[in-house]
Amino acid sequence: MAFPRFASVCAALCLVAIACPAFAQYPAVQTVPEEIAAARKCLCLEQAVQDRRFELDVRNGLFERTRNEAAALEREVAQRRPAVNVDDQSQIDAFRALLDKRDAARQHYELVAAPEQQQTVARYNATVAELNAACAGKFYSTYAWEAARKDPSCPKN
Repeated sequence: MAFPRFASVCAALCLVAIACPAFAQYPAVQTVPEEIAAARKCLCLEQAVQDRRFELDVRNGLFERTRNEAAALEREVAQRRPAVNVDDQSQIDAFRALLDKRDAARQHYELVAAPEQQQTVARYNATVAELNAACAGKFYSTYAWEAARKDPSCPKN
């Protein structure tokens, strides 16, 4: 006879709900607009860190390729130098062309690839630092996160 007991419990709860309307329903949660804005900022910064990480991964690949090409040309110069016949103008010209190619690769590595890599790392680190400064140790209500996710209007980086 569990059903009559269940019915009596339900009836008692209904009486409590009628007698005490505050228990009958919870008040609507009021999320402060500033909390939503702060949660949105954290979401945007998390996305910015992901974007910077992708940019860093791409730049790392380009940087490594440039570095490997310069190193390969350095090895080729070292390998071919002893074999150049100084009495054969065509061999001298070919070796000079190789030296020019090596110098151009080294110059590209030092003047373009390395500075671009350093700038990309600096942008990534700055974005991570901004995320940590704005969001580390901060706690926002679930309602603020949900409201921020519904309207994730982030500034373009």
